[in-house]
Amino acid sequence: MYYDVPSGYETRPVPRGCQGFDVRPGEARAVRVYPDLSFEGPVAIVRHPSDAFYYVVEQRGTVKRFVDRADAREAELVADLRGVVKGIGYEDGLLGLAFDPAFATTGGLVLKYTAPTEDPTRIRLVIAHARSFDGGATLSKDSIAEILSIERPADASHHGGPPGYGRDGMLYVPVGDGGLDGGALAQDPTSLAGKILRIDVSKTPYGIPPDNPFAATKDARPEIFALGLRNPHGWSFDPDEPALWVGDVGLHSYEEVNRVRGGENFGWPIREGAHCKDDAPCDATGLVDPVHEYVNFGGGAIVGGPVYGGARFPWLRGQLVFADFVSGRIEHIPRAATATTSTSARLLVESGKNVTSFSVTPEGELLFADHVGGLWSVETNVDGRTVPATLGETGCVDMTRPTEAPPGLVPYSVAMPLWSDGTEKTRFMAVPDGATIRVGAEGDFEMPVGSVLVKTFLAGAQPVETRLLVRHADGEWGGYTYEWTDDGRDATLLENGKVKDVAGKPHTFPSRAQCVSCHTPAAGFTLGLHVAQLNHSIVYADRRRANQLATLDHVGLFEEPIGEAATLPRFPAREDTAAAPEEWARAYLHANCSHCHRPGGPGRGNADLRFSSPLAETGCDSAAFFDVIGREDARVIVPGDPDGSVLVARMRGEQTGRMPPLATSVVDERAVQQIRAWIKGIDSCAPL
Repeated sequence: MYYDVPSGYETRPVPRGCQGFDVRPGEARAVRVYPDLSFEGPVAIVRHPSDAFYYVVEQRGTVKRFVDRADAREAELVADLRGVVKGIGYEDGLLGLAFDPAFATTGGLVLKYTAPTEDPTRIRLVIAHARSFDGGATLSKDSIAEILSIERPADASHHGGPPGYGRDGMLYVPVGDGGLDGGALAQDPTSLAGKILRIDVSKTPYGIPPDNPFAATKDARPEIFALGLRNPHGWSFDPDEPALWVGDVGLHSYEEVNRVRGGENFGWPIREGAHCKDDAPCDATGLVDPVHEYVNFGGGAIVGGPVYGGARFPWLRGQLVFADFVSGRIEHIPRAATATTSTSARLLVESGKNVTSFSVTPEGELLFADHVGGLWSVETNVDGRTVPATLGETGCVDMTRPTEAPPGLVPYSVAMPLWSDGTEKTRFMAVPDGATIRVGAEGDFEMPVGSVLVKTFLAGAQPVETRLLVRHADGEWGGYTYEWTDDGRDATLLENGKVKDVAGKPHTFPSRAQCVSCHTPAAGFTLGLHVAQLNHSIVYADRRRANQLATLDHVGLFEEPIGEAATLPRFPAREDTAAAPEEWARAYLHANCSHCHRPGGPGRGNADLRFSSPLAETGCDSAAFFDVIGREDARVIVPGDPDGSVLVARMRGEQTGRMPPLATSVVDERAVQQIRAWIKGIDSCAPL
């Protein structure tokens, strides 16, 4: 029996407000189509040039097709190229296919994939011809003939998106920079890395179009159409004008959309987006600005899409559509945008999916693939309702007492909060009447549909921002930011992120995409709602102190009894100066970094910063993805050497190089000292 349960929560609170978020925001919604079909790591969807079949390219090396019918129940295997394609690495595999414009008579296709070499330290990025002798039902493995091969180190990435034919009959091939050498090859005209290639595959093995920009240039590869790209992933030709639209994946600052013309240089790695890389001075002479960019805060990966031409959304015609793989946010910009036009993208739909590629139906409507395996259509919102425009309308906050939980909402506090420049925060949760919380195997709370988490940021006693994290009726999560007025009477929903000076320092209001770039599926979305984070006492409204887990259990909010709090995991409090250095440091890294840096998370590299992970898996003596300290063979954590550990350097980094990356302008000095003390005491990465 719990003797310290406060009287205010002798029975379960019944929500009186903070509901009504049963539709996702935006101008459209994502709807699963062909629900009986599922694919393994789909990276491209291609329509047969004349028959009613869609072809799905699976990264593992297989191609499947299905007939375009809503009740399609089976996808036929067209080709199994797993003996040809190199075993999947981070971005390796079968990457795309394109039908020859004369497929009806030639049966020809072009494939893009990575392949092994005799040297296990090398791979090849291959463009190859293939043929189908039965109208596309199967692809002859024996017919595969390599057209072009680009050799790279085996740990290369950034291979770019699928190939495609232009209206000029030429084959266009996006090639990423390989993810090595800081991307320097993207500026090297003698290398094919970091480029858009344009070749004539009607010749054997291929020809160079005479109007290619470097066709007659010495010391340059004649295949190059454009250069200075990092990872051109997702692209399309404009259906109405001679324009090539490319989404280029950024490093740790900006994702960009480029309108590509022959001979143009888009600046990577001199610049990222329209900014000098890492804020260092640079010479931008001759470099072309993107037509649109957005800040990714380390979690984004743009996927370029088509210019919309369907009838479902008349107002969207002529708009360029693109998505973000991490956030699932699908947006659009005017096709008329130019490098000199200030362009703000508008939200089309918060899909909640890992969008890998787009396709267009014969009617011009949008279809996209989710990396998990489903295919989705973009359709109109059923009733057109939107998220409330003001915080007062949500019922989630008592506007006269914003720091106190309103009736029906439960306050909570985390032991080790996410660092937000030291800003004070209050937190509440709303759980629908009759619903319960499931506790996962790792201690994360799985909140029921209809739940809302409320976090308000304060400057002194003045509210500055309130963030709502909402689990919608479709089971997906969405994040919404409300900016308080200076008089503290209400707060307004922001469509996009912004930065505002508050009490002499910048305060970042995250965009919706930035919210879900941290609240990741791999981390269970809720982040702070975790057994170890809530296993401590707080003072409730009636001034009585009680353990949070015991209280939630007592009033029936857990699906299963959680057990005695004393037997459950517990994080040390941030202010606990007596905590063991390892416990404090690991709890801090869990709260601030593990939502991205864990298996299945969007963080780059292989560090697993969950509290429960063995030391050897945290990046201890492991190669760093980003070398920010200028040491050869830089390591995430070097036992006994905090100054040589990239982890510490990233915590002290400036602007784009700092971790955590979102909404911080001030280094967390206390955390740096605690992490340093922990690393200094590490003798070995081996398990005890």
